[in-house]
Amino acid sequence: MPLSPVVPQGGLQVFDSIGYFLRAFRLSREPGLRRWVFLPLAFNIVLFIGLYWLLGGWLSGWVDSIGSGWQPEGSFAFLGSLVEALRWLLQVLAWLVLLMAMASTFTIAVQLIAAPFMGFLAEQADRRISALPLPQESLVNLTKRTLRRELVKTWDWLWRTLLVALLVLILWLIPVINVLAPLVWFLWSGWLLGLQYLDYGADTRQVSFENMKARARQHRWLVGSFGCLTLTLTMVPMINLLVMPVAVIAGTLIWLERVSESR
Repeated sequence: MPLSPVVPQGGLQVFDSIGYFLRAFRLSREPGLRRWVFLPLAFNIVLFIGLYWLLGGWLSGWVDSIGSGWQPEGSFAFLGSLVEALRWLLQVLAWLVLLMAMASTFTIAVQLIAAPFMGFLAEQADRRISALPLPQESLVNLTKRTLRRELVKTWDWLWRTLLVALLVLILWLIPVINVLAPLVWFLWSGWLLGLQYLDYGADTRQVSFENMKARARQHRWLVGSFGCLTLTLTMVPMINLLVMPVAVIAGTLIWLERVSESR
């Protein structure tokens, strides 16, 4: 039975993404969707544990080493507390950048491996949200098309992300302004995640990737805030394991009710 659409109550669209996430969480607990939620969840757990096991110790040591030799001596000894505060700030910024980079890498890895399961989940969610019939497609064709589309998306976003990463690096090297580096990376990563999860719903309706991006630009605040919310939850231990399948459902909701021209 289709759910009634969310009617915007005015104000900024950034708050609407929270409502979609809550609705998606409720939907994810329905019996017909649980098994499709479990499969990406299993991928999340395995990859997250593996990534932390490989990189956790090295990253901790690297961050702790930042500014370890900065100890003013002689007539500059009075600057010790200021230097220590600066060292602490740089370590916090480094952790923020690393957490966002790990969250982005972790998300991309899972999306490439679990892309077909995400597609199945989006399709099942679509059936519960919309009364419109879905395009008929065999399981084999769906899997091939989903994997092909993920590779196209990855390449499209990779070269753009490299340019943004270069900008972030430049900002990081400029005193005072370097505090903007994590913010720029966070906003860019959030926009990409918003597009990614919106695309599952678009792909289910066989809307082209370029067409999806063009429509998403008309809802920048909603898509961007949805992606930033997803990214934030991805960086929270334990919660991040459940975020991805719920975000697929939320993206499908947003696509059908706010972005798609099918309504």
